[in-house]
Amino acid sequence: MDENFSMEDFEKYLDQSFRKVYNGDIVTGRIMAKDDQALVVDVGADMDGIVPVEELLYDGESLDQYQVGDNITCTVKFVNSREGQIMLSKKQADAMTIWTRLQQIKDEGGTVDVKVKRVVNGGLRIGWETIEGFMPASQISLEHVDDLNAYVGQTLTAMIMDVKEDKKDLVVSRKLLERREADEARKSVYGELKRGQTITGKVVRIANFGAFVEVAPHVDGLVHVSDMSWSRVKNPADVVSVGDIVTVTVMDIDSERQRISLSLRDVDADPWQNLRIRADQVVEGTVTRVIPSGAFVEVAPGVEGYVHVSRISEKRIGNAMEALQPGQTVTAKVLTVDPAEKRISLSIRDAATDAAAAEDRAIYQQHRADNQEISTSLGDLLRPFHTQQ
Repeated sequence: MDENFSMEDFEKYLDQSFRKVYNGDIVTGRIMAKDDQALVVDVGADMDGIVPVEELLYDGESLDQYQVGDNITCTVKFVNSREGQIMLSKKQADAMTIWTRLQQIKDEGGTVDVKVKRVVNGGLRIGWETIEGFMPASQISLEHVDDLNAYVGQTLTAMIMDVKEDKKDLVVSRKLLERREADEARKSVYGELKRGQTITGKVVRIANFGAFVEVAPHVDGLVHVSDMSWSRVKNPADVVSVGDIVTVTVMDIDSERQRISLSLRDVDADPWQNLRIRADQVVEGTVTRVIPSGAFVEVAPGVEGYVHVSRISEKRIGNAMEALQPGQTVTAKVLTVDPAEKRISLSIRDAATDAAAAEDRAIYQQHRADNQEISTSLGDLLRPFHTQQ
């Protein structure tokens, strides 16, 4: 060391080696130690920086996310020269830059995880780091929400709708995020799904004409009531319930109209594949549905045939509903069978005509048999007389 290096020079050197900090400064330092009460941070000054947990952690956070050796940015709350400590606050440092960060997140289309604090008029009061904001009831979800209280205490991921630093106003929307996720999922689904593909989904809604099945987040397909079973279904709720996990077959995909048609019917159980009914056969069935122009008759489990109004009776009938009722048992003759198109045409009239003709033939045959028997008996009676002649 230079012999001319005085104590005054040494003190000056020490002063230059350590950073001077003042109340309100923003400093970045290295975490040197931690316990369950605070972090000890080296900010390059002649005193240790102390960050108490109440100036560090937000709701739901843990000290585990801060490790010795990590860098941390804080605000100097005050310098305690007597204790030789610099009291720091990460929350204050965050608050000084928070609105700029929020605006940046909004501009980049990012998301924030907000904690629902309470229900207020028109929506939810939420918290993010050191500030509070608002989530309108209309922006909670794509689906209708009945009970806002169910969200209190939950952490929700949302997009930022509006940031106003001058009014300290933050408005967020979970619905916007769901819509974006739905659009992304929809593009993926419509690009990947194929007709005939078997997939699994969740029943999310039931209507009188069918059930809606969620096949991807916020992407639904429709199982029409006619595609729920090989047998006729009157009420979709008799087959499925909301929340059911079902296996469905993709019947059709309409990307332009964003519609997916699904089927619950098991292809391998198709009753038309091994149908034993043939043309000219007389069958017995149950009327399942009647319309003015005719009636549908179930002639085998899951197999229906159609009887046109003109083939119900020999009498002229203007409306099939005048002659037949659902649940009625009828006998019909099979006119045509087309398994490929799943069509069978029937005729109740022809079955009745054939039955009448058969009955006439039976009566005629019986009369012939009776006449033959009478002739034989007369012959037996007259034979002795002829013999004497």
